[in-house]
Amino acid sequence: MRKPAIPDNEADRLADLYDYEILDTGSEPIFDELAQLAATICGTPYALISLVDRDRQWMKAEYGFTLKQTSRAESVCGHAILEHEFFEVPDLKKDGRFADNPVLNGTPLIRFYGGSQLTSINGYNLGMVCVLDAQPRQLSAVQRHALGQLADVIMALLDARRQRRVRDWLGNLVDSSPDEIFIADAQTHRYLHANASAILHLGYSLEQLRKLTPVDVTPNLTREDFEKYVQQLRAGTPQIVYEDTRRRESGEVYPVEIRWQLLVTAGRTVVMALVHDISERKAIERMKDEFISVVNHELRTPLTSIHGAVKLLEAGAAGPLHETAARLVRLASENTSRLRNIIDDILALDKIASGRMEFDIEPLDALAMLEKVARAHAATAITAGVEIAVAAPPGLRVLADAQRLHQILDNLVSNALKFAPPGTQVLFQAQAETGPRVRLSVTDHGSGIPEDFRDRIFQRFAQADMNTSRQKGGSGLGLSIVKKMAEQMNGSVDYESRPGHTTFRVNLPGVPGAAP
Repeated sequence: MRKPAIPDNEADRLADLYDYEILDTGSEPIFDELAQLAATICGTPYALISLVDRDRQWMKAEYGFTLKQTSRAESVCGHAILEHEFFEVPDLKKDGRFADNPVLNGTPLIRFYGGSQLTSINGYNLGMVCVLDAQPRQLSAVQRHALGQLADVIMALLDARRQRRVRDWLGNLVDSSPDEIFIADAQTHRYLHANASAILHLGYSLEQLRKLTPVDVTPNLTREDFEKYVQQLRAGTPQIVYEDTRRRESGEVYPVEIRWQLLVTAGRTVVMALVHDISERKAIERMKDEFISVVNHELRTPLTSIHGAVKLLEAGAAGPLHETAARLVRLASENTSRLRNIIDDILALDKIASGRMEFDIEPLDALAMLEKVARAHAATAITAGVEIAVAAPPGLRVLADAQRLHQILDNLVSNALKFAPPGTQVLFQAQAETGPRVRLSVTDHGSGIPEDFRDRIFQRFAQADMNTSRQKGGSGLGLSIVKKMAEQMNGSVDYESRPGHTTFRVNLPGVPGAAP
């Protein structure tokens, strides 16, 4: 007896077999009837539909005897799947591969084998549909051809079963999505399908939805609008995304984000809509707007008055102050300044996010801008014992909004002065880059940015856990504002940092030929 060889593609063949999920399934009449039909066509007492597993041959159906599995090493089908043509052995006892095979001496007695490979759509032989006899014999050409046709029918059944399982799985996956998913015909605009979330949210049954179009459940959408979207998608637009409202069967309207996509399947063009309920987001936005209004009108205005009064006291407007009172006034002045900066940061970030911040882009002299910011921070630098140095070529001009660029540099130099050790230098630089671009940089010699903070350094409210950062204060919004403002001016921000050296770089458009 010779054991069947293992195909070179065995791992892929087994993966393909397992993907059908057919092994060890129960008896099914359709497969039992096909096995009986194979025996009837060929005039044999026995027939099998077998699948060859890693170490065994397992029978999905058998006719004439009961045998659910055998060892692969002793199976004839193990040899048969190695071939690509009809496999027939007229007399197993006279074939060296099977002469002393224990299976031949079992019950029932087997002498003849003929079968056709069950070949998957991927080209792997998964098993056999075969007929067996206790007597040596040969099949006719018609019988061989008929077994080949039965093999095709069996594989068609297995493929349909697998496709149905995949469709069911995809259907369950789509139904489990919290978003509404719709499929509409691109010509008639009528809905063809909707997932469970769509049916639940809108309150219509699938049968009712199939009589409707997107126009019927979207109050602000006209048929002309929808047709325009379809034409844009046909013209190559990958997807159309916009915010709108949807109307439930009850008449209730709720805000949504809608994504339209065009799909072509089985020669049919359909429009798929992914609809996301944004009621919660809109509620949060309303709360944020109310908060910003409170910050702007109920906090900023009185705080400005308080700060102005404290600054007057600090300047001696009410006469000389006792040392203790003067110390308290200075403390109040510092903290009201800090609160004003935090409020200004919050308002600035909200303006950027909502698109309400205006930018007046014009050519600016880089050296003059750096010197102006340096002068504004001279007193703070003296108090911190830090020197501010400026280096920029004359005539170098940058395209930016003067007020916003000043705010960007203010944030960067404030951070540098907070962490620069006494006796060190904070360096302002400007240099020309190709493009033309201009690079403005601020360098300090502090302890550097912690590694675990670098991924979120430009996020809102981000602050590093450094020994000095909490003492220095800040809203955690400054670098986020710097990044967003730079981007609004067609620029970018990056940095490099190591212990003893940190440089933040602002890259902005330059004026061609403005500097060497």
